[in-house]
Amino acid sequence: MTDVALGDLVTFSNGRSRPVPGTRYRTFGANGVIGTSGGFNAGPGSTIVGRVGSYCGAVHYSPDQCWVTDNAIIATARDGVNPRYVPYLLRRLGLNRYRMGSGQPLLTHAILNGLAVRHPTRAEQDAAASVLGALDDKIEVNGRIAAGGDALVRARYDEAAAASASAVPIGDLGDLVRGAVPPERIGRDDNYIALEHMPKRHMWLSTWTDASGVTSAKLRFAAGDVLFGRLRPAFHKAGLAFVDGVASTDVLVVRPKDAARRGWLLAALASDEVVAHACAVGDGTKMPRVKWQDIAAFTVPWPGDGAARSFGGFAAALARRVEAATAESAALADLRDTLLPELVP
Repeated sequence: MTDVALGDLVTFSNGRSRPVPGTRYRTFGANGVIGTSGGFNAGPGSTIVGRVGSYCGAVHYSPDQCWVTDNAIIATARDGVNPRYVPYLLRRLGLNRYRMGSGQPLLTHAILNGLAVRHPTRAEQDAAASVLGALDDKIEVNGRIAAGGDALVRARYDEAAAASASAVPIGDLGDLVRGAVPPERIGRDDNYIALEHMPKRHMWLSTWTDASGVTSAKLRFAAGDVLFGRLRPAFHKAGLAFVDGVASTDVLVVRPKDAARRGWLLAALASDEVVAHACAVGDGTKMPRVKWQDIAAFTVPWPGDGAARSFGGFAAALARRVEAATAESAALADLRDTLLPELVP
């Protein structure tokens, strides 16, 4: 196996700002999908590389046509190179270590083109892409299960809310978990969720890290609590915790008063109406923050205790399915990462 320049295997081009409005194609930023577009600027089988900022060097793959913003670089396989092999090759390189600058890290085409890489045969590329791609395909399916569950809960909530004859303050459904935990009482292996681990407008919190890097006080939460991003609430970050752990103080930790009503609390806090209210009452301009008392006093539709409990059972069943899919995806990702250096030397 000979060494060649990365530019001999892959061509690089920059994304563009202002995607065409629409929903037909996924839009990729520096760290993956950030929305949709009515047009595309990258063909099927493109690899997307974070170009600038904290996600500089992050690698994602799109089997379909997509739009790529100017925060990312489009990597396209040259003739004779398996497009599905390219993202694994780039991940193996650890591109973040080649970035320029510190305050605003940057990757350039010149840096990428000049990197020395091994040039496996097409048969070796195909074999690696087949194994690693199968694992990522299953992870993608699990992600769609989570997205589908999210959409189902929102649709059922909207339907029940529209038929509700009364309303209830959110504070009647959940209590704020107060009291910050000092860093010396947080274990290195504790699960940690910050705002960056909470996806936008997605009610399942399936990503977290360990607390080994925590140096300041955090909030303790338990599996089944609902976390709501109080900083810059327009980012619409609200979701159900699957694990125990600690959270950033930029997050409100809300515990259901009644486990049977957890689903209604979750759907309400994740609703467009509550987020819009949080945006309207948040303090500050550049970095607005919302207070719990303003959320707790906000009234949401109430279908009645029986209907709310029935909804809670429906949401709980979906949550269990999503949680299982999340655990499976984590195991598959670990396997993929273990195999990567063996299959892409």
